[in-house]
Amino acid sequence: MKSLYSYRKERHYAKPPEAIWPFVADTARINELSGSPIYRVEERADAHGRIHRLASVGLGPLRLRWEDGYSEWQENRRIVQVRDFRNGPIRRFTAAVDLHPDGIGSRVVYSSDIECVGVLGWLAKNSGQIDREGDKRLAVIEKLIAEGDLADHVPGASTEEVAKPAVRRRLAALIAELDRDPASHGLAQKLSDFLLHAPVVALRAMRPLALARSWHAQPQDTVELFLAAQRLGILVMGWDLLCPRCRGAKSSVKHLHELPQGAHCASCNIDYGRDFTRNVELTFHPEPWLRPLPKGELCLLGQGTTPHVRFQAEVAAHSRKSLAVTLAPGPYRFRTIEAGGEADAPIAEDGVIPEVEANGTDIVLRTPGHPGEFVIHNGTDRPLFFVIEDRDWAKDALTGELVIAMPAFRRLCPEQLLRPGDEVEIGRVAIVFTDLQGSTKMYDELGDVSAYRLVRDHFAYLSERVARHHGFIVKTVGDAVMAAFHDPADAVRAVLSMQDEVASFNRGRSDSGIVLKLGLHLGSCIAVTAGDVLDYFGSAVNTASRLEHQCRGGEAIISQAVLADPEAREALAGREVTEDSATLRGLNEPVRFVRVGAGKTAQAASS
Repeated sequence: MKSLYSYRKERHYAKPPEAIWPFVADTARINELSGSPIYRVEERADAHGRIHRLASVGLGPLRLRWEDGYSEWQENRRIVQVRDFRNGPIRRFTAAVDLHPDGIGSRVVYSSDIECVGVLGWLAKNSGQIDREGDKRLAVIEKLIAEGDLADHVPGASTEEVAKPAVRRRLAALIAELDRDPASHGLAQKLSDFLLHAPVVALRAMRPLALARSWHAQPQDTVELFLAAQRLGILVMGWDLLCPRCRGAKSSVKHLHELPQGAHCASCNIDYGRDFTRNVELTFHPEPWLRPLPKGELCLLGQGTTPHVRFQAEVAAHSRKSLAVTLAPGPYRFRTIEAGGEADAPIAEDGVIPEVEANGTDIVLRTPGHPGEFVIHNGTDRPLFFVIEDRDWAKDALTGELVIAMPAFRRLCPEQLLRPGDEVEIGRVAIVFTDLQGSTKMYDELGDVSAYRLVRDHFAYLSERVARHHGFIVKTVGDAVMAAFHDPADAVRAVLSMQDEVASFNRGRSDSGIVLKLGLHLGSCIAVTAGDVLDYFGSAVNTASRLEHQCRGGEAIISQAVLADPEAREALAGREVTEDSATLRGLNEPVRFVRVGAGKTAQAASS
């Protein structure tokens, strides 16, 4: 006995489709708030390399089994999801949401087709149970949509207390302690509210940079809050090694020294390596005593699990498909879900999308493309799921490269070190070297005790200015200081403040004061553990050190590699600079740089 049941509801909202989409596409959150059980998934590859996601969940005496298909979606327009059941009262479940512009708002159609079998299927169809389940999910979606505009609110957050009284008391004591710590920046109570009321899907991999945006807080402050909360035992760190295709965390460890060199993604059926710039991300989740998070999946079918994927659709073998797609300007990757080739292309302001052709394992882009339309050619002998992936996903990611260059990380997590002998490639870091001009003469004239005091005071002077501009001291060698910055503009501002304010440092001292030499360069290097701290080595470090040797004293040497960054150039606005170049020891080609003297305020202070 088999029958088909259809569910359809239409709603109108005063918000445009792009404001509605995040809530209809986040099916894991919808399932959690609808009371759906968490289920287990086993991934198996077929002979063609496509991964089949076989799911199961216990419902009383029955263990329900099904396969989660790959959803199709056109962001802000349409999403379709399919489940094929192996047993139970339903054989196939297909759900769709279609979004249509309607004036300044949206018309949204929710629909599903359920193939029912057996006596239980007949009862589900005729008892109204399917309608009730559909209406419950629709109510959840409408609640999420309504809460989307609320400031400092997580859509779907519970208004009820989810933690036991003893847990709430323990958390309140720790939050009070955190609130007294300057590292919390007044954000401790926001974190407490989030941890107590946010749904599970929002807690499994908390991203400080994303929360900073929703809290209207400074990113650096929010990261520091999370690091301080981890130190107090409120949060747990997770060093996630992300698959470069699906962005799933296929390996996650609590300590940096445990992070492997690579991993296997069963979802994409590929092996991949570690890249601190692109696929190592630091996330957080609550300590188990606070919010134990159940293992398993809530839903794999929605865009919410892969938010960087803007489009996903299946195209039959030896066929062509054209679909309406709108992409914001930026970098994109065109590929298939199945293991194979990929191709990158930027989308310009005109919204033109190149055509894509799959032949064998190759992905080829054809130009000219079409504005607002994506044309796909599948020239292979099998159906393929085509994907458009936003490559700018890392804007909310606290990447390994970024976090280990943050002073708060060095201060609050000194135990987080790489394995001895492990070398991590860092794609971009700004390195500053400082030294004192005439230090040997200074020791002869002042004597060891007075000279040491002057050097010690100058270390404190430099450290304060490095920290003020979001950098950190890597090490000191004799009278020299090595500092690092993730943002080259911060590095420029730091070296300018060091030179501009040195006259104030020297004023009123009984000794002769100091003359600083400063060199700044931007480039790639490697990070290693040396002397129980994270240290940097490589060409960028060597170049910065040798640029400092070009300094005549009372000026800063800044390489053109730094000034290629627009904000770094802006930081030099209004300053007199002299262009120069030199062939540095160990390099074949001359390095171009600018000499920057102290600012007018500093010159006036020294006169």
